[in-house]
Amino acid sequence: MSAVDEVRTAHDNLKKKYEEYLPKVDPVLIGSLLDRQSEDASDDPIFMIEVFTKPGLDSQEVQRYIIEKTGMSPEIYDKGTHYVTNQKLNLKMLKEISDSDDVIEVTGEYTGRLGAYGPSQEHRENTEIGRATAGRGKPSGSFDQATVLSGAG
Repeated sequence: MSAVDEVRTAHDNLKKKYEEYLPKVDPVLIGSLLDRQSEDASDDPIFMIEVFTKPGLDSQEVQRYIIEKTGMSPEIYDKGTHYVTNQKLNLKMLKEISDSDDVIEVTGEYTGRLGAYGPSQEHRENTEIGRATAGRGKPSGSFDQATVLSGAG
């Protein structure tokens, strides 16, 4: 087996492990997280995480759970089926999110040590849960963004 074939085989095996252990998580997110952790294992990197859930959940209860787990208040979109938070992330947290029966998909992007972004993803199978497919959506419920950003809310 050539070196190129070995690399390809190792990559294929890694993708299979991603699918086996973190089936709801975007493989690009997993790879980015692992790359960041290998660069600096002393501190969890900050990612914008987007979690798509089954419809019908109590979004306030989900919001409280996310705050309890991460210390961060999520933005809520798409009638309470799309939660976005900027938070420190590690594989244990990602596994816990992925293992939830209410979670359909997890994606996200590295945001560095500073800054925050709004949602940037659409759920890949969003027509199956009956929501609009165009645009980024609007936050559900009302909140004072200045209060959330200041940490006072």
